[in-house]
Amino acid sequence: MIHLEDTSRQGPRPFRLAAGSVAAAILLFAAACSSGPKKPDKTTLELLNSPKEVLFEKGKALLAKKKFEDGRKYLNFVFETYPNDPEGRQSLLLVADSYFRQAGTTGYTEARFRYRDYLNRYPGAPQRDYARYQFAYCYDKEHEKSDRDQTSTREALQQYQVLIQEYPNSTYVTVARERIRRLTDSLADHEFGVGYFYMRKGSPSAALQRWASLEQRFPEYSGKDKLFFYQAEALRRLRRDEEAARFYSRVIEEFPASQYAKTAKGRVPKLKVQPASASVDTSAKN
Repeated sequence: MIHLEDTSRQGPRPFRLAAGSVAAAILLFAAACSSGPKKPDKTTLELLNSPKEVLFEKGKALLAKKKFEDGRKYLNFVFETYPNDPEGRQSLLLVADSYFRQAGTTGYTEARFRYRDYLNRYPGAPQRDYARYQFAYCYDKEHEKSDRDQTSTREALQQYQVLIQEYPNSTYVTVARERIRRLTDSLADHEFGVGYFYMRKGSPSAALQRWASLEQRFPEYSGKDKLFFYQAEALRRLRRDEEAARFYSRVIEEFPASQYAKTAKGRVPKLKVQPASASVDTSAKN
């Protein structure tokens, strides 16, 4: 199944030229407008008169030297002039990679636009799994800490999951699964933080509700020792000591090496918990 990307909220896409003659005409027109009676500059003449293979290799070489702006001039020309040729298709991917290498908010955003363009334009391309992985990784690179907005985290998760669904045998699946695990933990930490905020504001009931939802939605959450401990703390504040004791016990028994286990052991004796009733032997005596 082909997944077309949602372009409605990711900004305008650059206009793409479909024919070499049109691209050449625009270059000549731009040169004439910018320089008056002067001849086109060296780069423009090179673009107009060199074979696409030569331009492609020169663009690659410039990117290898981290001359990103210069390299993109050649590769963008190849892509815009020959979008359906292997060199054109690969040029678009290399331009996306160049922005990714530049990093930063602008770099990752520009890279995303171009990986998305590649995915939409070339449904049968051999490197679609790589483009999909990189598309997800751009969102991943932009994801915020757990106490911030998690929109990019959710987008990254979705794209990693699409990668696994579309290309289960891809070499990128293993790392995608690991990133899913870590990002899911980040979302769970965000939910925990919301509950902790309620707790600090004096609303243990609201905190408990949030944490109960967290436990159901994120059963593999790596911070369960912390979650159980603070659930017990909230229950203790609500004077629900029997339930609090059960959560403290889970911390002690399931996570004995946790930093919360020692504190939990000190809390349990202070709870007002009814001792277990002794069993009574009611069998008849001979």
